[in-house]
Amino acid sequence: MSSKSELKKLSEESLTRQPEEVFDIICKLGEGSYGSVYKALHKESGQVLAIKQVPVDTDLQEIIKEISIMQQCDSPFVVKYYGSYFKNTDLWIVMEYCGAGSVSDIMRLRKKTLTEDEIATILSDTLKGLEYLHLRRKIHRDIKAGNILLNSEGHAKLADFGVAGQLTDTMAKRNTVIGTPFWMAPEVIQEIGYDCVADIWSLGITALEMAEGKPPYGDIHPMRAIFMIPTKPPPSFREPDKWSTEFIDFVNVCLVKNPEERAIATELLSHEFIGNAKAPSLLSTMIQEAHEIRENQSYKNMNSVANMQGLNKNITEESDDEVALGNQTMVQCTDDGTLVPNKAGTLVPTSPSGTLVELESELGTMVINSDVDDQTMKRHDTGSSQGGNKYRPMFLDHFDKKDAEVKQGNGVSSPITLENQDVTIDEQQNHKSHIQVQVTQVPPPQTPEQKPQYNQSFSDGDFEFLKYLSFEELQQRMNTLDSDMEREIDELRKKYQIKRQPILDAMDTKRKRSQNF
Repeated sequence: MSSKSELKKLSEESLTRQPEEVFDIICKLGEGSYGSVYKALHKESGQVLAIKQVPVDTDLQEIIKEISIMQQCDSPFVVKYYGSYFKNTDLWIVMEYCGAGSVSDIMRLRKKTLTEDEIATILSDTLKGLEYLHLRRKIHRDIKAGNILLNSEGHAKLADFGVAGQLTDTMAKRNTVIGTPFWMAPEVIQEIGYDCVADIWSLGITALEMAEGKPPYGDIHPMRAIFMIPTKPPPSFREPDKWSTEFIDFVNVCLVKNPEERAIATELLSHEFIGNAKAPSLLSTMIQEAHEIRENQSYKNMNSVANMQGLNKNITEESDDEVALGNQTMVQCTDDGTLVPNKAGTLVPTSPSGTLVELESELGTMVINSDVDDQTMKRHDTGSSQGGNKYRPMFLDHFDKKDAEVKQGNGVSSPITLENQDVTIDEQQNHKSHIQVQVTQVPPPQTPEQKPQYNQSFSDGDFEFLKYLSFEELQQRMNTLDSDMEREIDELRKKYQIKRQPILDAMDTKRKRSQNF
């Protein structure tokens, strides 16, 4: 194929190769129905194309329908279809590239609505595309500014047949509610059956969208709009004085609620408003403005990315300089009391006024300077003593004494709770610690009905019962805590698997179906 020839259809040989061998992806254009759209270069012909990549977990029946409709269309007012590929988990749909983008993209970039002449020029080509489809008993079902694409010469083309449907001799009416709510015809919302003139209603809403920047009811919730469109009178211009009588009449003819009285595409092509439409070259200024804005945005985005990369590089270099000292992770400082790494990698104070000193043992236990008499803490040996008895805090003797008194007085052990946990250390004599703890006794249960339930589960989220347990019961619960957690985790895993398995089965079925396709 010559590089100067126009691509009509992908060859059979091209369709058997990997798409990366046939195309070069240039950039991402945006999101369409069902998938992402990319700008690509056909290597053999040098022609720029658009490729829609659709994940296979999308409803393949709708995608097959889209491809089927596009294959049957050969009109300068409908986006051309060249072929499709399966690549890993994606379906690649190769179609005509329209360099100016959609009408809604142009309005968004320029931050302004269209003039009446611009609208007439766009609607003229759009009506020709609708006439082509409707004469072949096809309905687009999603006409809006976002699905009308412009090429660089200013010609409008219908795109995105993701929700399009075909009329057949055996099924003259469609009863499925599909489309974008604000542009939907009343009969589509009411599900009373509809045909090609549903696209004409959507065209009238699109004309209002191009003139005013958004469709009627565009400021309210879509679900509320669905209820308002069939019950309210047909919408019209918010400021009719700004527009010609021909334009207002064209919109009114499109927005007739009774579909049997609504005009068809062929009739609207002879309407005075369309008859006065200018040539597509009228749109060249608008297209050029949008192109320049898009280029400036891309340039700014590239600069911002480059600046961020440079900033990150500078930060990294500065950080490398700061930590270059002896492969340590802290910067050396000479201020008094500042911690710095020593040769062994241990943090020590740089002046005698600090309270931390180098670790004395391999166990990594922190010790306190002992050269001050009025210190408040002492290093205490937490290991085994020479006699083999482990260290026991003296405040536990206090609780043992209370337990003994309760047993002698009541013959039953009562739980003890701390009401005031204000602990003070008094080391006036021989630096011996004396701890004062204010405690109150909780009376034992009086009746079996009032007795706390000790076999309560932690999963209930109420831990109040723990204060009624004895030390032995608490110890027993702590010993079984790991096994209880393992059991609960196992139960959660089983519940998760039960819910997840049907989803996995459905995904596997769809994957097998796509492979067969």
